[in-house]
Amino acid sequence: LPEARIARMDLDTTRSKNAFQNILNDLDEKRIDILAGTQMVAKGLDFAGVTVIGIINADSLLKYPDFRANERAFQMLSQVSGRAGRRGKQGKVVIQTYDPGHRVIKQVIENDYIDLYNTEMTERKSFKYPPFYRLIQLDIKHKDPEVLYHQAEYLARELRKQFDDRVIGPEYPLVGRIRNYFIKSILLKFEKDNVSLNKVKATIREVILQYNTTKLSKGSIIQPDVDPY
Repeated sequence: LPEARIARMDLDTTRSKNAFQNILNDLDEKRIDILAGTQMVAKGLDFAGVTVIGIINADSLLKYPDFRANERAFQMLSQVSGRAGRRGKQGKVVIQTYDPGHRVIKQVIENDYIDLYNTEMTERKSFKYPPFYRLIQLDIKHKDPEVLYHQAEYLARELRKQFDDRVIGPEYPLVGRIRNYFIKSILLKFEKDNVSLNKVKATIREVILQYNTTKLSKGSIIQPDVDPY
């Protein structure tokens, strides 16, 4: 579309004081033909003259390694779709995906939140995720990846002695290195109604304190996160 007047809406183009509002004004007054942007575009904005929305690479939302990925994808795709055809005009939404048969894509097209809710609740119950289970995540950090491997394996073994198959990992998270520290994560799942979270946290604290007395713990950082979502 060589004749189109194109603008961007993202973190870089909206840093200055009035940049965000200026982009909206230009779009509203038809000085912009195409607005390309990040998820920022989806956040509750009322575009009067927009009749076509294109969602690029929807699979990046659906394939994200998080138990809430389908829920968040449905929310984001529905929000973006709502930017088109407002104020009485007919709108059109084009979703780019390698998996057009994915159930969430179909649920978005049919605007079937009830089906999304029912399928998500069934899966979360089967695979032991909230709201049926509580999660505790331990991130172990060290500057040497080989040392980190042994530290994380040791902690996972000690935790399994207490919690058995409720312990998952250790695994590298999606971002496996931050500020020269390599990271491995251990995830623990506990029944929401049948387990005392205070007792669980006390036991985990004891395991970490015992670990800190060993030579293996030198140089490591452990960050616990209760309900990491």
